[in-house]
Amino acid sequence: MILDKSSQRLEWNKVLEQVLTFMPSQQTRALLSDRGFAGNRLEMDRRKAELSEAIGLYLGYSPLPGGALHEVEDAIKHALKGGILETEQFIDIGDSLRTMRKLVEFFQSVEHFASRFELLDEIAKPLKSFQSLEERIEKTIDYDGSVKSSASPELQRLRRKIASSEDAIRRKIDSFVTDPNYADYLQDQIVTLRNDRYVIPVKAEHKRRVPGMVHDRSSTGATLFVEPIALLELNNELRETIALEHEEIVRILKELSRVIGLHGDDILASHEAANLVFILFGLARYSVSIGGNLAETVDDKIIRLNKARHPLLDPETVVPMTMEFGGDDKLLIITGPNTGGKTVVLKTIGLVCLMNQFGLAIPASEGSRLPFFEQVYVDIGDEQSIEQSLSTFSSHMVNVIEILNSADQDSLVLLDELGAGTDPQEGAALARSVLLHLQQQRPLVFATSHYSEIKQFAMQTDGFDNASVEFDIQTLSPTYRLMMGVPGSSNAFDISRKLGMPEDVLETAVSVLDHSAVELENIIRELEQTRKQRDDDAREVRKLLEETKAMRSRYDERLQTIAQQREKILDQAKAEAKDLLRKTEDDAKDIMKQLRSMSAGKVDHQQLEAQQQKLREGKARLQTGGKKPKKVNPPKSLLEGESIYVPKLDSKGHVLSAPDKKGNFQAMIGILKMTLNISEVEKVKQEETKWIPPAKTETSVKSVDMKLDLRGKNMEEARIEVDRFLDQAVIGHAGQVEIIHGKGTGVLREFITGFLKKHPHVAEYRLGGYHEGGSGVTIVTLK
Repeated sequence: MILDKSSQRLEWNKVLEQVLTFMPSQQTRALLSDRGFAGNRLEMDRRKAELSEAIGLYLGYSPLPGGALHEVEDAIKHALKGGILETEQFIDIGDSLRTMRKLVEFFQSVEHFASRFELLDEIAKPLKSFQSLEERIEKTIDYDGSVKSSASPELQRLRRKIASSEDAIRRKIDSFVTDPNYADYLQDQIVTLRNDRYVIPVKAEHKRRVPGMVHDRSSTGATLFVEPIALLELNNELRETIALEHEEIVRILKELSRVIGLHGDDILASHEAANLVFILFGLARYSVSIGGNLAETVDDKIIRLNKARHPLLDPETVVPMTMEFGGDDKLLIITGPNTGGKTVVLKTIGLVCLMNQFGLAIPASEGSRLPFFEQVYVDIGDEQSIEQSLSTFSSHMVNVIEILNSADQDSLVLLDELGAGTDPQEGAALARSVLLHLQQQRPLVFATSHYSEIKQFAMQTDGFDNASVEFDIQTLSPTYRLMMGVPGSSNAFDISRKLGMPEDVLETAVSVLDHSAVELENIIRELEQTRKQRDDDAREVRKLLEETKAMRSRYDERLQTIAQQREKILDQAKAEAKDLLRKTEDDAKDIMKQLRSMSAGKVDHQQLEAQQQKLREGKARLQTGGKKPKKVNPPKSLLEGESIYVPKLDSKGHVLSAPDKKGNFQAMIGILKMTLNISEVEKVKQEETKWIPPAKTETSVKSVDMKLDLRGKNMEEARIEVDRFLDQAVIGHAGQVEIIHGKGTGVLREFITGFLKKHPHVAEYRLGGYHEGGSGVTIVTLK
């Protein structure tokens, strides 16, 4: 279990506060706050797998249905024990049942939900719809907390009787207060209630003039509230009916509580599942909001972060961090000047590890990998203790001693400015000793320091490596770009010179420095410059690649446009050919009709020849796409290999065999082999060039890879890879293949889905099941 003080030093509570804002209720916020970090790798992986499915469902479908899910557990348990619930509790239960029903309906609306989202289906299994109970509560309890008259026929009858009695009382009182004989006795004509009985205000001095029962008097004693004798029976009848109404309401609430108790266990289980679903989808919304991706879990203690960001810093301004460290090297020393961004690096590493072990997506690009740490130890910040009379150095040493006593090979250790706060020589020596001791315990260690001795020590010691945070001398501020393998320079002299320090003062300072220290700083500076140049070159290459991809995209669009135009032209040509064919067939029918109508010996040969010429022209038009055939200048003879031109096809080709007695011969026109007549072609003049038939070659189909991994690819790269992969799969007679695009935020997955939907080789596709890679894999069935 991660120590509370470690998470506090990394400001985990602030990250959790951000996450909690995505929870829909106070109860889900409380449940998530109490959840804590995963206790082992299996639990962590389970949480991340559940979140992956939730993200996939959240991105692929509309958001979860809204609704209130109240804390009704105590009320349900009270009903289970036979207690009678309050009307407000029924309202909360009714709202919660409605929300659970909507969740059930939502999951039922998702196509193949159980097979595509196996873990979510397992969580949601206890969810049930209690629609009849929900409707009964709605029929019984109004939102103001009263019991509706529709709750039972008896209650409806009693309330009608109460209304009738009250109406009779009002009429009686109205006749009384408007009677001129009593006008002087009444304080006013307002009717009111005292002790739940209707009374009239009578002047105290005239109380004997109005016979009846006094129920109350005013604070001054000038007014008595009298129930006239004429109202006694009516009021008594009303009170009896109201008592019967109350008994009926108690009976109704008791019966409804009993029914809720009958379903109590199922309601509690369903309520718990609904809360878990809402928590998961809150985490999914948070993950998408930070542009997060789920880190891959690795067995070895190697951290690989791809463009990771500190979760509490503005994503628009924070500089992403890419790094890989672990394996044989267990201790990374991050050096450089104070306020150079080293602490931000430590906190970023620590927080993404905590987020990972909480089961969250981390603010990083796809391809990040993190191990599971049994414990995370942190010594960051100024923890000067007044109560314990400890200095800053002493406070740090207390933390370091605890780490030395506890850390092991399954731990992550983060140490900020190890050995600071005391004499530099002693602090550096102590830091070296601590690091060597930790090396024996084999945790993964990230430590920051601005001591030259420490970075030199790391360069010379096996199992250690250096890193630094780039510092811009021109702006005198850190760029927050982590440079692996390069120790940081203190830049003290450069910063001082930039600020205007006299040159003679700087020269004196350099002269008193140890020569080896000056030489080391020079080497480090050269390394930094080389690394910076390399990074600049890499950025330029990436820029050129992006421009090339953009050009390729424009080229592909133009090709697609040309292909579409070609198809349009071909369709038009086919339509024209059909019209020509139909016309030629009509001409042929006309000729046959005329021939049949001609009697023997009366054949008009001139007319017959004209019709035959008309038919030949129609055939030629068909062969030339409707154009008037050009006059052909045929050769007297042809030899194998000679080049020819076919006017009716407007194409060139080569003779495969010499013409026979009838002038027919085989020719290769483009990629087509066809039979032509010498009368249909012309010889092409060439300067001693002769076509040579291509040698026959044997081709073999390579074995087809059934999986394509697209993780880390952008959308253009993925499109090209998928298109090529599917072509090879079809050639290799593959029936089904897998495309691995990773889980992440689902952007690449959605792009691949859209591409597959339109691809001619694809019969159908689906997301992988739990044991096939889940939403990180798409299974494709080929035609």
